[in-house]
Amino acid sequence: MPKPYSLQVSEDINAPIDTVFDVLNDLNQLEAWSPFSAMDPSLVSTISTPASGVGSVYSWKGKRIGSGSMTMTVCTKPYKIAFDMDFNGKDKALSEYLITETDGVTTVTWFLGGERGFGGQLMNALFKFDKMMAKNFADGLGSLKKLIEAQGK
Repeated sequence: MPKPYSLQVSEDINAPIDTVFDVLNDLNQLEAWSPFSAMDPSLVSTISTPASGVGSVYSWKGKRIGSGSMTMTVCTKPYKIAFDMDFNGKDKALSEYLITETDGVTTVTWFLGGERGFGGQLMNALFKFDKMMAKNFADGLGSLKKLIEAQGK
């Protein structure tokens, strides 16, 4: 029986909220900070035209990370970007960036959620998938922070 799962990681970025939003909205900039690009040197990706806004798509295929796609379904201010995720044509998930600003500091929260069947539950139990993904998300948001803060200098 499928069971729901979710994880989220947040990072503070010293940049205006619109700057952060614009980088996250532009799929052409994804590989500059995504942790998954560095994990698989065989990665081949395709980005739709247009590369931003609702309906834009990022697809990937790699030996280590498999194949899949993410289709932007929400791109709104106040500051939420959401994707329907499709992993290898089998598993589906929802991924979101929630973006807030307080006193000039922008916080990005990266969320992933969905349902796991028995196989996914077993993989999580054996390989600590959620813990690994949370670390990947933290690494990615750290790279996003460095990228954006370097642009502001």
